[in-house]
Amino acid sequence: MSKVVNVAVAVIHFNNQYLLGFRHVSQHQGNRYEFVGGKIEPNETPTQGLVREVYEEIGLDIVQNTAVKMGVIRHDYVDKTVALHVFKIEVSQAQFDGLQEGKGKEGQAVTWVHQSDLVANQYALPDANARILEWLKLPNAIYITQPLDHFIGVDKWVDFYSQKLPDDAHCYLRPQTSDENATAMIDGLLRIRADITPIIQYATLACLFKCLPERLFKRLDAWLKNGMVHLNHQQLMTLDFSSLSKNYRYFASCHDQHSLSRINTLATSHTVMGCFLSPVKATPTHPETFQNGGMGWQAFGELAKLSDVPVFALGGVGQADLATAYEHGAMGIAGIRLLVDKV
Repeated sequence: MSKVVNVAVAVIHFNNQYLLGFRHVSQHQGNRYEFVGGKIEPNETPTQGLVREVYEEIGLDIVQNTAVKMGVIRHDYVDKTVALHVFKIEVSQAQFDGLQEGKGKEGQAVTWVHQSDLVANQYALPDANARILEWLKLPNAIYITQPLDHFIGVDKWVDFYSQKLPDDAHCYLRPQTSDENATAMIDGLLRIRADITPIIQYATLACLFKCLPERLFKRLDAWLKNGMVHLNHQQLMTLDFSSLSKNYRYFASCHDQHSLSRINTLATSHTVMGCFLSPVKATPTHPETFQNGGMGWQAFGELAKLSDVPVFALGGVGQADLATAYEHGAMGIAGIRLLVDKV
């Protein structure tokens, strides 16, 4: 069994620009760009290793910056296995200005690149970094739709979300209705709002394949290429992962350490973009959570440490909770009430 090397990775950014170093040709995976970082010492936490490595590499003190956990990437090379503990760090104007010389503390080249060029693979990165580029496409808030029965009909549902969702929103589509209505809702919304990144329920996906006429399959392929397939908690816990297509990107709902373990396992074989971890707080739509008030931020934070994929806090949270979510290991928040319920 190959040795596991734990590495802290700092995805440093400012105004849609990201800082990259360049690996010398003699280094492992050399002659490529890389995010700043380095090996975590045995006596360090990932965050402690991150702070030390960033200072040693580029002289930047990030003790006061918020380190937003993205996830952990485990990758097998021929000679070793690496576990990349990835954090996203926004720097201030003063910190950005101080990193304009184009060299790190050891004389290594560093450069700022635009996010659009980075995610378009314009800069060759080590193999294990490919998942980071996928995660960079995620927002800090994911919207969740109300089911159809909150509206007068399909047209009202489509009209509401086509008008209310912000540009380039990521949205978990939950029709919670008949196959025919679900197909009409999703098709109607995504024809109007092609900019939306849809997260489509696994069960709904099956009905789309069944209900959509053959002439619309190309449209379905486009939705899935840009979007994700959502597994609910039961599906995550019971499905045989070998039956899931590797052509799709996945998202799932998690509530405990067992489901987080399952999604970590799925991430070793499939592209997993993240999970909803819930319930953080009690919510009116889930009366059962009033009995214990949700898991609370402390328990949420302990569970978030176990996730290898980006975590989104769900359950009674809003934009005002975003900073708290970051502090407890989330990459963002999700919810129905991030939008006004309905018109």
